[in-house]
Amino acid sequence: MDNHSAGFGKTLLRIRKNKQYSQQYMAENKIHQSTYSKIERDLIEPTLGNYRHLLSRLDMSDEELQYIMNDYNHSEKEQLLTAFMNLSFNDVPLLQEIREKALKYLDVHTDYIITDIVHLTDALIILAITGDIADARKHVRPVWERLEKLDGWYLVELRMINAMLFLFPIDEAILISGTALAQIQKYVNHPFASKIAVSLRHNLCLLLLKNGRYAETIMRIDELIPAAKEAGSYRHLSVCYLRKGLALAKTGNPEGQLLIDQAFRLIEAADDQDFKVNLENEYNLLKEQSNS
Repeated sequence: MDNHSAGFGKTLLRIRKNKQYSQQYMAENKIHQSTYSKIERDLIEPTLGNYRHLLSRLDMSDEELQYIMNDYNHSEKEQLLTAFMNLSFNDVPLLQEIREKALKYLDVHTDYIITDIVHLTDALIILAITGDIADARKHVRPVWERLEKLDGWYLVELRMINAMLFLFPIDEAILISGTALAQIQKYVNHPFASKIAVSLRHNLCLLLLKNGRYAETIMRIDELIPAAKEAGSYRHLSVCYLRKGLALAKTGNPEGQLLIDQAFRLIEAADDQDFKVNLENEYNLLKEQSNS
């Protein structure tokens, strides 16, 4: 319960009073009244069972409670994770900023995931500056050597794998993504897991496209399009159309350009200028790569 010890009782007291719940309601004959009072005064830490009971009585998840305890913000570690997962891989100043924050965090804490982020930012900075994928892979290798020894992957490990997937050779990336997607099936009803799965599939499609495996690209994108339509995600749909269009165009199919045009029309209709820039950058980069 170390993660919840600092100010847990005071936070519990504040939330309980805001909800106008009594101590008796919170304890609900599951926690002795004197024990509950000591928890609120931060004199003792709740057992895991009591902690779960209190979350249930508050109608609150552990994540939300931690957010409130951190003054309505994510923890330092979660901020680092979020910043890394949301960054643009070619944004070198932001990569360097995340790397420096991660190193400062490691000065105080021992943490495998934040150490992974340092390795990954090193790899991505090298890739952005020099384009040397062989050198970038050397920095990623310690992360994969740690993860491949695990009996199973949980959401945070799956996020790491998704972030570094494109640094693997294509055949290795296909095998790794297949294993990751099988692990994600255990989280079938978890909303965040579905986002990781979609992102993994998109990243794999991009890898296949970059490696000239156009038939596989088209096949896998065709599996993504119905889900994007059902979710009403015009961004995902536009990416699908762009990548499928490029793959078709490379095979000489005239429908390719029609799909590319449709991708940009979707974004223009949504007036999503920021994403339009990202889509144009990807289009230009992929065209440049295919012409080289």
